[in-house]
Amino acid sequence: MRVWLFFNRDLAPDVPEAPEVLRFIETAKALDIELHVLKPSEFDLVVDSGGGWSASYQGRELRKPDLIIPRCGSETSYFTLAVLRHFERQGVAIANSPAAIESVADKLHTLQVVAGAGLPAPKTILGKFPVDVGLVERELGFPVVVKKLKGTRGNGVVLCQDRAQFDDLANLLDGAASGADFLFQQYIRASHGRDVRVLVVNGEVVAAMERQSSDGGFKSNISLGGHGKTITPPKEMAELALKVTQALNLDISGVDILFDKHGYRICEANSAPGFQGLERACGIDVPEVIFRAMARKFAIPLRHSQRWERTIERAARSALDAIGPAQPPKITPPTLLRPAPIRRRPLQSS
Repeated sequence: MRVWLFFNRDLAPDVPEAPEVLRFIETAKALDIELHVLKPSEFDLVVDSGGGWSASYQGRELRKPDLIIPRCGSETSYFTLAVLRHFERQGVAIANSPAAIESVADKLHTLQVVAGAGLPAPKTILGKFPVDVGLVERELGFPVVVKKLKGTRGNGVVLCQDRAQFDDLANLLDGAASGADFLFQQYIRASHGRDVRVLVVNGEVVAAMERQSSDGGFKSNISLGGHGKTITPPKEMAELALKVTQALNLDISGVDILFDKHGYRICEANSAPGFQGLERACGIDVPEVIFRAMARKFAIPLRHSQRWERTIERAARSALDAIGPAQPPKITPPTLLRPAPIRRRPLQSS
């Protein structure tokens, strides 16, 4: 199985998303997956009606992969989307289509799709300059949440407690470049300092974590010091996460759900969700879940992981020990207990 993972930055210690990419590399090695971490900006994009395979990266031609996993998230640029569309047209399986990634990179677009599907979301206003404070107060009231249109890990989100605070912020925003995009959003008091991250992969809820602020603030992100605990999501919450994922046409999604006095509301969805806290809280190997699910979805051969093989070995050894000493001292476990290695497919020409 040959996989490309798209990531915009170098894997430096100061890059928050780097540990998750390294987890993909670690798991790929255990699964015998040929994984290449590539920067979309390093491709030379040549559109040709010839119909042949074309992939030029840093001046060299690359062989066709079985799967592309984009991990650019909110930093997805037009160029990245163009590269993904190029390979989508050439028949490469992509975990989250370019159209789906584009819809969730923009928080307002996400909410427009969610609201259009009749799913509950906080009332939201797209900021204009100068800011109409009266409109915000009439429609949303105070406190009010102010968000950048694109952001990740809780950055670019503030809570204005009253009109005086909002006036100060509005003056600051008006003084900034008019091209800056902000959202003003209804504050959901019942969810102050807590929410739930639900991981959905290939139409299944595979894990859920309740996140709580550790300092009494209204943001619960693990990257900002919040802590998480694994939960079994109630049926209504799980169904809501699945409906959001389906409405956004995502193969992989991290859906953030707020608590409301009347049920739940969608905070946002992510096409490349962070999972460091989720793995710690829920005890799952997220990259392995993704690799396996995408292999099933796109019918790509994938052998069992080393951990699975060790589990089967232990089970076979225990079964043999239970037979007792009367058996011959050296017994080979039955072949059916060992996963057969996949037959490698012929190498494709460049």
